[in-house]
Amino acid sequence: MSEDLPHIDTVVDDLYSLAPADFVSHRSAYVTRFKKAGDKSGATRIGGLRKPTVVAWLVNTLARQDESAVAELFDLGEQLERAQQRGDGPSLRELSTARSTSIRALTEQAISLGRDLGVTVGDNAAREIANTLNAAMADPEIRDRVRAGRTVTAETYSGFGPALLSLVPDPPDPPDDETETETDGVPDTADDVPESYPENSSEADQLREAEHDRLVAELDAAETAFTAARDAADAADSDTERAASERRSATKEVERLETELDAAKAEAKAARAAERTSVEQAESTAEALEAAKARVAEARAALEAPS
Repeated sequence: MSEDLPHIDTVVDDLYSLAPADFVSHRSAYVTRFKKAGDKSGATRIGGLRKPTVVAWLVNTLARQDESAVAELFDLGEQLERAQQRGDGPSLRELSTARSTSIRALTEQAISLGRDLGVTVGDNAAREIANTLNAAMADPEIRDRVRAGRTVTAETYSGFGPALLSLVPDPPDPPDDETETETDGVPDTADDVPESYPENSSEADQLREAEHDRLVAELDAAETAFTAARDAADAADSDTERAASERRSATKEVERLETELDAAKAEAKAARAAERTSVEQAESTAEALEAAKARVAEARAALEAPS
């Protein structure tokens, strides 16, 4: 096997950093190279790599160019998961707002990267970018693909974090038989416990609050996707207007250059005519000069002839 072959991970990273339009040709080139070197296993693995969609490529590009921002988003996801497990409503609300802000900013950044690379990101693509980032916060496998810059297609996730029932903390252990909990000096017994046990009421409240926070988080994600789509539409409108303005400017410039070209052609034509006239005058002057020389010679010869 040739020692010049790159490591498979290097090849994968290289391919998924390319624009989708360049993916297939480069993948084929790597497959051919590995086959010639006798690494059939590597060639097979490379040949099986899927071409990324434009959305996946933009997410990959974002993850490669701003690793810290993506890492902060995933850290938020882990904090949200812990807050859900604790049933910590206030923290869930605060973290959900931070998550929405982060996803919105990263989506706009991905759209901007696409614009810089000559790719127009439409409403659907912007929404899929936001959904992919949201899914990566909840699903470790998706998160690993996004972090590695190896996303293949837009990702979605139907929920967020663990199942809802797991959000409720375990009920406290009952007191030992030998331990009495006194209220106003009177020992409690099983028969004395009221039907609506305060601890059960607290758990129900936490469950309702957790469900509310989950719905708030889903609403935030939807609002994030909507904002990203709206921004993408605004950017597309701006790009269209700018392109139209540039086209008008280019048309005027072409017209100006055509006018200058016509003037230059007229000047060149006049110069050629003047040149021809000058040449003709020079030739006429030369002929007159030769004739004058001939007459001078004849007169001199006549003077020198003997009488």
